[in-house]
Amino acid sequence: MEMPKEINRYCPKCNKKTKQKIIQVKTGRKRGALTKGARRFESKKKGYGGFPRPKPEKSKKWGVKLTKKLDLRYQCNECGKMNVRKKGFRVKKFQLVKK
Repeated sequence: MEMPKEINRYCPKCNKKTKQKIIQVKTGRKRGALTKGARRFESKKKGYGGFPRPKPEKSKKWGVKLTKKLDLRYQCNECGKMNVRKKGFRVKKFQLVKK
């Protein structure tokens, strides 16, 4: 998928449409304590087989995902404020192209 390096978009800080630079950010690792449900799941994972869920390699339902979701940020050229795209999307190839 190709996307332009700059795009006209609404900036909430400037309160108008401005040219914004698109930046692709690598998603970071999870930090801090796990939630209660995640801790419970981790404790149940110990033991025999794929309990409580089948292992991803052995089941089509829990198939391994081939791509990661993109994390795109938009930086306003006027004020420098960065805005995050709300929903990430999966794509195998991603390129920023100068148009």
